[in-house]
Amino acid sequence: MAAKITVAHEHWPICFNRLMDRIADCFPRRETRMTCRNMIEAMLTVQETANCWTLGEAIGHRGPHVLHHFLSRARWNDDAVRDRVATWAVDQLGDAGVVLVVDETGDEKSSTDAVGAARQYSGALGGVGLHRPGRRRHP
Repeated sequence: MAAKITVAHEHWPICFNRLMDRIADCFPRRETRMTCRNMIEAMLTVQETANCWTLGEAIGHRGPHVLHHFLSRARWNDDAVRDRVATWAVDQLGDAGVVLVVDETGDEKSSTDAVGAARQYSGALGGVGLHRPGRRRHP
C-alpha cells in the first residue's frame, strides 16, 4: 500500500532558497546562477512539454537562446552542483522516514524522431512502450 503523499508547499520557498545558497559559489557569474535558478523554477512549474523554448518563455525570455547557452557553453561546476544537491536531498529526506522515487520516463514516447525517444522503460506503462502501426519511424 502506498503512503499518503504530503507536500509542505509553505516550506518550499525557504528550502529552495537554502538549496540555491548552497550551490551559489558553483557559478562564477551572477547571471549564470540566476539562469540556473530561473530554469529550475520553470521546470517545476511548466506543465506542458518542457524544453528550452517552453522553459525560456515561462521565465520571460523571447526564445531558448539563454538556456541553450547556459546548458552548452556557460561556465559552472556541474560536479559540485550535483554533489551539493544530493547532500541537500539527503539532509531533507534522510531522517524523515520517507522514500523519494524519481521516474523521469513517465510519458510514452510517440515517435523516434526526438532525442531520447528511443524505446525505453516507462514507469507509467510498467515496461517498454511498443511502436504503434501508422506512426513514422526512421529507417
